Order: sequence, then structure tokens, then C-alpha cells
Amino acid sequence: MFEQDYIMRQIKEMTAVIAKVVFGAKVERSFEMLQEVERQKAFALIEQMRSGEPKGAVEELDRLSDNNTKENLMIGLEFYAQLSDMDDDFFDDNGYSLIMAKKDFEHFAEKFGLEHITELYFGSSDEDK
Repeated sequence: MFEQDYIMRQIKEMTAVIAKVVFGAKVERSFEMLQEVERQKAFALIEQMRSGEPKGAVEELDRLSDNNTKENLMIGLEFYAQLSDMDDDFFDDNGYSLIMAKKDFEHFAEKFGLEHITELYFGSSDEDK
């Protein structure tokens, strides 16, 4: 549990740093920087994920991020921050795993030229070697 809390804190801090670099503003959450339309997109994806369809939400985010705008980057970062905050029961109940989330996030980050950010969000594991 302590390790998961530490990872979540790191994810939120990294999202704030990226928001600062991309948008030039200091905010606690990237979500606050989005316009209403983008907030609604992020909210819809997060709700889809929370209601037991994480794979579908990831697929929709993947389609959305084909248009790699800075707004879509922030939507994805907020989505993955929320996804990584889910507990083990959520992953078990929905046939999804943290390993799958890491791979999906890596694919997402590559679209924006941020290949190395995955380790910052999820850390490295023996499976990656």
C-alpha cells in the first residue's frame, strides 16, 4: 500500500511538471487547465473506466490521441493518473491489470514523443528488462 501511495504521488507530481512545461502554468491537476470541451472528454473517459470498461476507455483515448494536441496529452495524463489510482480489486474485477495499463500508457506516451515518461509514472520492473 505504501508503495502504491508513493507511485500515485509521483504520477501527480509528474503530471504537474508536464502541465507546467506544456502550458506554462502552475496548477495542482492538469484537469484544471483544460477547456470545458476537453474536460467533458476526460470526464467521459474516466467515467467509462470507473464503470467497469477500462479497455474501452483506453481504446477511445487511443483514437483521441491520434490527434496529438497538447489538450489530448493532458486528457490522457489525467485519465492515466485516475486509472493508476484504482485498487487491485478494480483491476481484477474488470480483466485489466497494472501491467496492461503500463503498456497502454507507454503506447500513449510514444504518440507524444514521451517514451521515457512511462518509467517515471510506473517505475521499472524486472519484466521490462
